[in-house]
Amino acid sequence: MFLKRLLRIASGIDLHRNVQRLVVPCLLVAATLACVTNTPVAQRSTPRPTRTPLPTFTITPIPPTATPVPTDTATPIPTATPIPTDTPLPPTDTPVPTDTPLPTQPPPPPPTQPPPPPPTATPVPAPAPAPAPADTSPVATPTNTPEPGTPPGRYEIASTDEENDCANVGIRGEVREKDTDNPVQYVTIEVKGDEDKYKGPYIGKTDKDGKYGIFIGALEDDIDEVEFEAKVVGAGVDSEDTAKWVVSDNCKDADGIQVYEVNWDKK
Repeated sequence: MFLKRLLRIASGIDLHRNVQRLVVPCLLVAATLACVTNTPVAQRSTPRPTRTPLPTFTITPIPPTATPVPTDTATPIPTATPIPTDTPLPPTDTPVPTDTPLPTQPPPPPPTQPPPPPPTATPVPAPAPAPAPADTSPVATPTNTPEPGTPPGRYEIASTDEENDCANVGIRGEVREKDTDNPVQYVTIEVKGDEDKYKGPYIGKTDKDGKYGIFIGALEDDIDEVEFEAKVVGAGVDSEDTAKWVVSDNCKDADGIQVYEVNWDKK
């Protein structure tokens, strides 16, 4: 053992020559001692290295095995029972006896008379369209409503006046009982011109307030210098006076006349 250890040392140092020098004397010394004393050399046991204690293991219980889940067993589907083909089917058409007479259909009812046509509605005439409004004028337009005639009596001019109007030509005024303020209604005033276009006559009547207005026409160039006359007319009427005036187409002239005002008195 001693030699083995020396050899290990020598091999570990890797000095071959030094090993040989040490090993040979050692062998000689050992042989000499053995021969002289004749005493056996006690062999020393090489101490064993201490063992590393094995690790302790904790026993882990094995979990119980899972209970197997039963699988669905496929249920066989019964097959349809085959229909025997050798059984004949009964006849479906039942023969109709030909000797049984069919019932006759009753005659159709006579046609009913159509209802009389509804009475036709009497057409209602459409109202006449309203005339377009003309320019505002101090002269009222005459109405077509039938009215009583002029109250009989004598009529004379009480006063006159002249006005400018750049749009209209006409006459207006009022009739009252002489020396009073009582108005006279339904008095007819008639106006005529000396030109063919404006001969007239133009008619107007007094209202409940004794006032009247007669529209002759629009102010145009051809009405310049046309002379007009106005008087009271009617059954049993004596018009002592006749109003006369000449129209001018120049409404800016202070002396020009477009609207003439005539007031009357009834005697």
